[in-house]
Amino acid sequence: MKDYNFDKNIDRISTHSTKWLKFDNPEILPMWIADMDFASPPEVIQAIKKRADLGIFGYTELPPDLTPLLQDRILKHSGWEIDPEWVTWMPGVVVGLNVACRTILSLGDMVVTPSPIYAPFVYAPDNMNRGILRTSLLNNKGRLELDYASIESLINKDTKMFFFCNPHNPGGTLFEESEIKKLVDICVEKEIIICADEIHSDLVLDVERKHIHLAQTSKSAANNSITLVSPTKTFNMQGLPCGAAIIPNDEIRKEFRRNMRGISAHISIFSYIGAEAAYKYGEPWHKALIEYLRGNKEYLANEINDIEGISLYGPEATYLAWIDCSSSGLDNPADFFINAGVGVHDGKWFGNKDFVRLNFGCPRSILEEAVSRIKKAFSQRN
Repeated sequence: MKDYNFDKNIDRISTHSTKWLKFDNPEILPMWIADMDFASPPEVIQAIKKRADLGIFGYTELPPDLTPLLQDRILKHSGWEIDPEWVTWMPGVVVGLNVACRTILSLGDMVVTPSPIYAPFVYAPDNMNRGILRTSLLNNKGRLELDYASIESLINKDTKMFFFCNPHNPGGTLFEESEIKKLVDICVEKEIIICADEIHSDLVLDVERKHIHLAQTSKSAANNSITLVSPTKTFNMQGLPCGAAIIPNDEIRKEFRRNMRGISAHISIFSYIGAEAAYKYGEPWHKALIEYLRGNKEYLANEINDIEGISLYGPEATYLAWIDCSSSGLDNPADFFINAGVGVHDGKWFGNKDFVRLNFGCPRSILEEAVSRIKKAFSQRN
């Protein structure tokens, strides 16, 4: 395995980075948005440089190797054998959430989603003038789990789709096969399509487990689902948006593609080039990244759980820590962290103001400085 330098601090302010320009105070460490501070795999960088040297950046067709590369990756990582015809490429997973709403829901129809949740799940139905119902996830000793009784009670004649996020953002839960099957059983019985955002599926931190795609759990799951995946979170290429919707059901897939017309932009040259290079050459980098993230997670969890009033369970996957501040006595935990110089994401944005989300996909030195600031702030509370 190559020696990748994840400890290197890279200056991103001059690149107009959304992450690093969030806070007016330049001394605040930005640890909010899901964007790691690591250079992408060197093979991705070289592929983009080579393509840029050509100097022509016109409309670009799907590289013929990209779908087979995705097929191979999913089969190796999860054991799910997909048909290439099932795959529809698009400029990002959030696009997929919106197109799914337009495809499955008519005016007056509703989608159910667990909460807390990544806010674009809530925005998508509103963007398409559709409705949304939210069921709260159960907090089982820090692990966020589905509340099946609540889900069943919310479903009515107008409910046509369920938004599922696995691994979960912001909670970091990697759902077990039994949990997924129970959700599928409910939705199939109620004739509800599941749209599963699985963008973090390559970021499993639990060494004993692997990601299980919802659609691979049964034929009925495959026939009643839309699965959204992308290389962007895995290989830190969020500025090169590219994702895929995997839809085994012919009718749903045709409608999904029809609904993309006119609202989905072209995928850029460099998004295609980056995705292809990442899937083809990026696995050694990915394995090294996971080891580094596991170390960061272990360090962060140990330190956070040593501070009275806050706690951290997991995450089982992702590089996002969902920190419980409900016992801290803080009226606004996010402001407290930010005033301490650590720019977390406010839990209110996800649906729970008593939590903050902290991105630990950064060099260890930055994480250590963030922990130092957090500990100092809590020690100085009156």
